[in-house]
Amino acid sequence: MTIRGRGDRLPSLAGAGALLHSGAMSARPNQRRLSVRDMEAILAVTSKLAAPFDLMTMLSEVVSAAKQVLQAERGSVWLYDPTTDQLVLEIATGIAPVRVSAGAGLAGACARDRRIINVPDCYADERFNPEVDRRSGYRTRCMLTLPLVDHKDVLVGVMQVLNKADGAFDVNDEELAAALAAQCAVALQRVRMTEALIEGEKMRQELEMARVVQMSTLPATMPSLPGYDLYGTFQPASLTGGDTFDLSLIDQGLLTVLGDATGHGIAPALSVTQMHAMLRMAFRLGADLETAFTQVNNQLAETLADDRFITAFIGLLDPSTHRMRFHSGGQAPILHFQAATGACARHNPTSFPLAAMPVKSLRPAVDLEMRPGDILVLLSDGIYEYHDARNEQFGERRVEEILRTHHGKPMAELSAILLDAVRVFADGAPQEDDMTVVLVKRAAQGSAYRSFRRSFGSLQDIFAYTSEFFAGQQVDAGLLPTVDLTVEELFTNMVKYSPTGDAGVRIDMATIAGGVEVTLTDYDVERFDVTQAPDADVNLPIEQRRPGGLGLHLIRRLVDSIGYEYSPENRQSRITFRKTLAGQRRPGDAADKGAEDACD
Repeated sequence: MTIRGRGDRLPSLAGAGALLHSGAMSARPNQRRLSVRDMEAILAVTSKLAAPFDLMTMLSEVVSAAKQVLQAERGSVWLYDPTTDQLVLEIATGIAPVRVSAGAGLAGACARDRRIINVPDCYADERFNPEVDRRSGYRTRCMLTLPLVDHKDVLVGVMQVLNKADGAFDVNDEELAAALAAQCAVALQRVRMTEALIEGEKMRQELEMARVVQMSTLPATMPSLPGYDLYGTFQPASLTGGDTFDLSLIDQGLLTVLGDATGHGIAPALSVTQMHAMLRMAFRLGADLETAFTQVNNQLAETLADDRFITAFIGLLDPSTHRMRFHSGGQAPILHFQAATGACARHNPTSFPLAAMPVKSLRPAVDLEMRPGDILVLLSDGIYEYHDARNEQFGERRVEEILRTHHGKPMAELSAILLDAVRVFADGAPQEDDMTVVLVKRAAQGSAYRSFRRSFGSLQDIFAYTSEFFAGQQVDAGLLPTVDLTVEELFTNMVKYSPTGDAGVRIDMATIAGGVEVTLTDYDVERFDVTQAPDADVNLPIEQRRPGGLGLHLIRRLVDSIGYEYSPENRQSRITFRKTLAGQRRPGDAADKGAEDACD
């Protein structure tokens, strides 16, 4: 018997990047390669997620695909009923509906522990309930049981696959079954949402729900890739939109996607969600770039209406070689800002838009070298074609000017500058199309950034990061204690005053003449300008001093300069300080003596 731990469980596709191993950069050597028939079967299930369906039909499709891909005789899905704390056998091949306690049998153990359970001999396992076999006259030899968990980590049911044709299920079968189980969880989530809408939701509530589902397929946070700054954002023209994007670490590298379906609203949103899920599944199952592009295109060509298509950039970045290989189905322009020259190279599509027609072969993929400071810029046409009251479009020229002027800034800030420039240009003209930005920047020489979990436990990782940067960039080690003290004070304040934030704190470091510049970026927070905090009166007797403020008092005197910026639109704060040898103070300097005495 094999039990896979919670860390091995594959969650729903609805979560951002949820089917991807976010840290894995190399495939398992013993992973079974799927046949084209098997991959088509799984992608066919995925393609139906964006279409209307009833529960029984969809679950039947999932079970049928599981039987085919895993070479199993039967399959079943138990749905969890929280009102009765029972598991309900809603769909099974050849078995009538059954209700059992949520803690009973292998299904109950899987539901309780949320772990994959692989049993090679069911009758040798005391948790196996033979009652279903007795009712049906069927004998279960081996079984794979998987938890179904939605994008909010809520248990929705259990999936079981029975009797592999040539023996017991193995580790490869567990991985494939986990992928199918994720599809089943998505199906349940979408059906339950649809049922809730049918029961009386008005059009606006329907759109709001659709927006939540669509947004849940986008990355919740940007992946952390050493040496790279990654950012993406999507701003629909209405409550739902026809754009999507992805930035996810998978076995094949950094998956980079920008998709734009014809039109905007619910129908295009369903189309791009469908494409998005199919791409994730194809890469999760080991497909290369060409296979994923071709298979997803052909499946969409069969399922989408004739007047529907999707322009899409699909690329894989190898961070070890800094090369980005991509195919573009009708998506253009693709801009490659080259830091060495300050110019933008422009790339055209490599193929027709997805779903326009089936394809048997592709032109060679474009292969870009990402040199230090280079930026891959992917923008949907809602930005280029945004027009003002005089019907003049924003255009490529303005985008390139912004890149040349602001390419040194963090990608999140560059995105905000770009979108702000579009709105200023529009001068009140309404947004008529979705706007999506995806930026992939290789860090310039002498700079680095990393994001850290909002926890005091991250401090050791932060100190390791600063030490590594100093050593790698050969910055004078005498500055490190002051830098570490300043970062620690600022970071702990961020944790203390916004302890429940989901986003991490980003720390950028860059070399400057004689020292370093450090920026801490915090997200979804209230304004607190550390440069305006009042100084502590270190001359008061100890019994008259008020607690707090000494740390900021000290670091403002130890660094060369410190600045604060706050963006109320996205509730983002940035604190930047500099420390150089020219500004290095010696212990005992008059400017520091009061603060040092106060901390003794």
